[in-house]
Amino acid sequence: MRARPSERKVKATRPLGSPCATTMNRLNLITAVLAIAAASVAVALPASADLSQLNDGAPLLLIKSNGGQLSVRPGEPDGMVRIPGNPQGVRMDRFNVNANTSSSWVLPPLRCAGTMGGGQAYARSSRAAFNAPNGRPCGGPVRIPLPRGFREGPHGVAITNPGGDLSVGVPTRFEAMVVNAGSSPVVVERTRGPFIISGDNDVTLRGVTGRGWVRSTRGAVEIRGPAGSMSIDTDSGPITLRTGPAFAAAQVSSTSGDITWTLNGTGTGPYRVSAGGGTVRIFVRPGVSANIDAESENGFVINNLAPAAANVLLSRPHAVSLTVGGGGAQMTVHSVDGIVLIAPAP
Repeated sequence: MRARPSERKVKATRPLGSPCATTMNRLNLITAVLAIAAASVAVALPASADLSQLNDGAPLLLIKSNGGQLSVRPGEPDGMVRIPGNPQGVRMDRFNVNANTSSSWVLPPLRCAGTMGGGQAYARSSRAAFNAPNGRPCGGPVRIPLPRGFREGPHGVAITNPGGDLSVGVPTRFEAMVVNAGSSPVVVERTRGPFIISGDNDVTLRGVTGRGWVRSTRGAVEIRGPAGSMSIDTDSGPITLRTGPAFAAAQVSSTSGDITWTLNGTGTGPYRVSAGGGTVRIFVRPGVSANIDAESENGFVINNLAPAAANVLLSRPHAVSLTVGGGGAQMTVHSVDGIVLIAPAP
């Protein structure tokens, strides 16, 4: 007997409990579970993927990098050091700060080019303070002590970067930061605390506060709006500074690179500049108060300040001594072979 159409329809439909339907249901259930798990992982990854250390109080940072740009940015909670994204090969380790092993670090030497004779034009100066500066445009290793009274304990954080761009988040204030940058260019912004930065590439500091040492063999150094005091050395790289009254004192030297310093204000001083063969430009903003003494042993010193803005005490081809703004912080400039230019800020 031929089956009715309705019977054929029932026979063509598999029951709900059949193997095919059960398999489909299981696959749908697994897919849903995996989707929920994936969503959970996606939410959790940003927090769990970061390298971080939470310390009791301001950390002491040691950073070593072997390539890629190194950026240090503030804004983390007190005691927190964080590296977003857990980059491949980067290590972050905690260590005990010890007075015997962590009290000082050594900056590498710079190549010396020529000697600093210093003295002939200085001896002819009419100002007693116009003496040969302590700084040299080159030098050997320098041992830098940390500030006295730093804490001992497990708040040291050591970071090692084998290569590649690296961003390190730090609290606004740290106990000290020592950076061995290698070939990495370094950018540090708005941090507070003593620091030491040495390497072969560019160093850029913006709005940093504290006592600092910067040494770069071939890179350019650019510093804007610092507070505190600083020692800066380069071999062939140029140095550019824009400073105000919060910048208390500085020693700046370069073997063969140019030095350009814009004075938007002065602190207590002194400011000492030493150059080998590069050009030194001192730009003075209106309202700045300073005593400026400049000499070039084998080059020339040029004063482009208007007579109304500068009281010139000594003017010779190789030496100039002048006062701006009624006098103030002492700035001494010494060059071996380069030109020294004193001019209004552009």
